[in-house]
Amino acid sequence: MSALERWQTAITGNLASGSVAGFKKDETSFSAAMVGSSRVGSSALSGEIQRYMPQASTRVGDGQGALRQTGKDLDFAVQGPGYFQIRTPDGSMAYTRNGEFHVDATGKLANKQGLEVLSDAGPINVDIRLGPLSVGRTGEIAQGDNILGKLGIFDLAKTGPLQRTGDGLLVSAQGATPERVANPEVMQGYIEESNVVPLQEMVNLISVSRAYEVSQKLITSIDQTTRSAIETLGEP
Repeated sequence: MSALERWQTAITGNLASGSVAGFKKDETSFSAAMVGSSRVGSSALSGEIQRYMPQASTRVGDGQGALRQTGKDLDFAVQGPGYFQIRTPDGSMAYTRNGEFHVDATGKLANKQGLEVLSDAGPINVDIRLGPLSVGRTGEIAQGDNILGKLGIFDLAKTGPLQRTGDGLLVSAQGATPERVANPEVMQGYIEESNVVPLQEMVNLISVSRAYEVSQKLITSIDQTTRSAIETLGEP
């Protein structure tokens, strides 16, 4: 029942964030964990019984969401593997698939929360007097003939489990350094939607509810059986 509650929490979070661009849903999986063992029977026919309980684990899914065309010069999406690199307020690196960017008051390319979007050479400085930005398919950013850099696109697939840090940002839970994608495919004027499928999440929610009810009935049945056994064996 505890494992099912964790699954329900993940589903609720997915549904709540299903409309957030670039959001990656939490995926829950189950495995059996041994919680103890005991020996039963006489010395000649004794044996060991191992007891298992279901264990739930949650990971950030890496499936790609649908690409939605916006036509905005500062909206970007990554087709295939790779995440945009963002500098957080403490100077560390974090990663996101949400490419809804803008130019901040200092002339730097920033995400919706005002954090710097990084190129292979650091912050991307934009001079609005030079005209609109253009981005090549592999992430090169230019204003006319002025090359501003190349978007830093990094692959998090080999860094192990991912951890959310808020504002749609992800980091490696194990502190691993991601590898740069050699040939990324960046789409200008597009936004990647979340990879949450609301209908599937609603089906999962129903499955959790039914499994929880079955677990409750099972516990009640075991309690009744144990009570009956105690009452029967306890009679003089």
